[in-house]
Order: sequence, then C-alpha cells, then structure tokens
Amino acid sequence: MMNADKMSIEDLLSEESFIHFCKGTSTADTAFWEQYIQQNPGREYLINQAKEKYIEIFNALANADMEEQTARLINNMGHGASSPVIYLDQFKKRKRAGVFTLLFRLTVAAAAAAGIFFIITYVTGTSSNMKTYVAAYGERKNIQLPDGSIVTLNSGSSIGINEKYGTATRDVYLEGEAFFEVKHDTSSPFIVHTPAMDIKALGTAFDVKAYSNEKITETSLIRGLVEVTLKEDNNLKMLLYPNQKISWKHPNPVSADSNLPGVKNTGTHSGTDSLKKRLALTNSGDIKEIAWKANKLIFDDEEFGDIAVLLERWYGAKINFGDSAIRKYRFTGMFEKEDLNTVLDFLKESRDFNYTIERGETITINLSK
Repeated sequence: MMNADKMSIEDLLSEESFIHFCKGTSTADTAFWEQYIQQNPGREYLINQAKEKYIEIFNALANADMEEQTARLINNMGHGASSPVIYLDQFKKRKRAGVFTLLFRLTVAAAAAAGIFFIITYVTGTSSNMKTYVAAYGERKNIQLPDGSIVTLNSGSSIGINEKYGTATRDVYLEGEAFFEVKHDTSSPFIVHTPAMDIKALGTAFDVKAYSNEKITETSLIRGLVEVTLKEDNNLKMLLYPNQKISWKHPNPVSADSNLPGVKNTGTHSGTDSLKKRLALTNSGDIKEIAWKANKLIFDDEEFGDIAVLLERWYGAKINFGDSAIRKYRFTGMFEKEDLNTVLDFLKESRDFNYTIERGETITINLSK
C-alpha cells in the first residue's frame, strides 16, 4: 500500500484495503483506517468523501445492472420467452486476483458467485403503505434507503419500510439476513424488527440474521452501539458493543407474520449473559458472520442438513436427502466464488456420499449413500 498521507480520492478508490474498509469485510483493514482517521483528523474529510464516492460508484453499477435486466425482461416478454433455465455448468469457477483495477473491484462487489446479482429495486408489499425489497435465492442486493442508510440483503431475504420511514422513526422489517450501515440521525432512531428481537441503532454497522426456518436469530455488531430488545424474553433490553453478537434460540416456532407491527411473541430465558458472544474470525482475518458480503461461504463443524439450507439460498438450488443419515454428517469449510459442483465434490472427499443433478428451472440435488 502506498503512503496513505499522499493518497487522493482516486488513489483511495483503487486501494484494496480501503475498499475492504468501505465494505466492512476485514477487521484488520477497518481497524487500520479508523486508527488512521484518529491520528490524522485533517484527512477525515477526504476519507469520508472517498467513502461516499465509493458508494456512488457502487450504486451506479447496480443501477446500470438493474436497467439492463429490466430491458432484457421487457424484451423477453415481448417475444413470449419462457423462464430461463440455469444449469450448473454456467457457474464458472473464478480465480482469485491480487491487485484489481477499480472497476473490476467494484464489479466483483456488485456481482456474486454462482449467478448472484446485485440489483436495486423494490416491489409493493402486502400492505398498501409498505415497500418491500427482496433478494431471491441465488441473489445479493445492495439498497440505499431514503435517508442514505445502506442495506445489503443476503439470499432469500427481504426488508419492508412504510411510507412514514424517516419521519419520527426509521422502522425496517426484516425476514432473512441483512447488513446495515446506518446514517447517523439522533432525531430519528433506526430500528430493525424481527420476530424474535428488535435492534435499535443511531449510527452504526451491524448484521442481523433472522430466517423464519432457522432456530436462531443473531445480531452481530461491527461498529457503533445497538440496543437489542428480546421480544421472546419479556422485552428484555441488552446493549451490544463492537465485535459482539447476540444469539437467541427461539423457545417457540416463529413465522414471518410475527414480525409485522403489533404482533408480539412471548417466552422466557435465563442466563442472558450467555447470549453474548465474540465475533468469529477466519484465518484470513475475515469476520465469519459477515463473510457472505464478500461472497465467502463458510461453515464450521455444521450438520449437512443445515449446510444444505445455506447452499439452497446461495445457489438457488433445491437439495433433497435420499438418506436421512447423511443429514447428520458434519463439515467445516470455506469457499470463495466456487461453483456448486466444487463445493459438493470437496465435501465428498471427507465423507462418503453421492449426488445426482436434475436440471430444470430449479436445480435439484439428490444426495444418497
């Protein structure tokens, strides 16, 4: 890395560690640039300008992709084209690169592994005054909310905001997983609502994982301070500090409907100190809880049944188990921009199983002994 004191905005935007700082995907790079700002207050304005420019370029790429996809959709509709079929052999393996050009870096940030796309869009939700942003299986989406806050949606996730967003409060309703970079505004608290917990922040960066078909809801704080309200523990409030997360195991099944305004869950829990944990770091220095933002697929001593759910979201596939015993197989692994075949072949090297592929509008993987 060249001398940071001599870097212009253009230099910063072509510096890999600064991109990691903007994305919040490396604790080492984030710590470096935060310390640099503290030690060089005269450069803080330029650093913030560069970060804002990164977001502008990033969003411009996403908007360009959205326009291209929209034009393609309209064209296909005009020609009566059927729904596209995506085959596994289209998931090309990408080589890791060392030093990237600015455009390539931002394109990688906007594009995903195995057919994942960043598209900024919204559709009208079930409520007439609710806007819903959706990332389908096999997608990631980067969204800029009306107040300037940035949300990155993971696969199989959605958020909803009502028409009063940004007035008295900034309420966001989450189903699935999302990373939030909140625009500071003390007069309008930013609150993420999930069936199990509410997360309140003023200006911070954090990840919330709240899939309705999973037993655990998590909030992971990268920087700032958040207040978490455990709705299933008599609305117990807990403060979360940087590099901490709260993991909550649901005492009762939850559904996406229980996340709507006015719907409350009840439950009890003892030993709340055990809910707080440190964020996990990989050998490369990445934060495991938000590695998905950098298109890194990580699982650590997890059952195949749980991994299959993750793979379904990641690749937009359907996975069936022909033998229930395979569900209990446990695996540890990390993959970056690998195709689904590569992942399954890697898992086969450590445990004995077979898989077959049924190609169609939805890819189906059948696992058997």
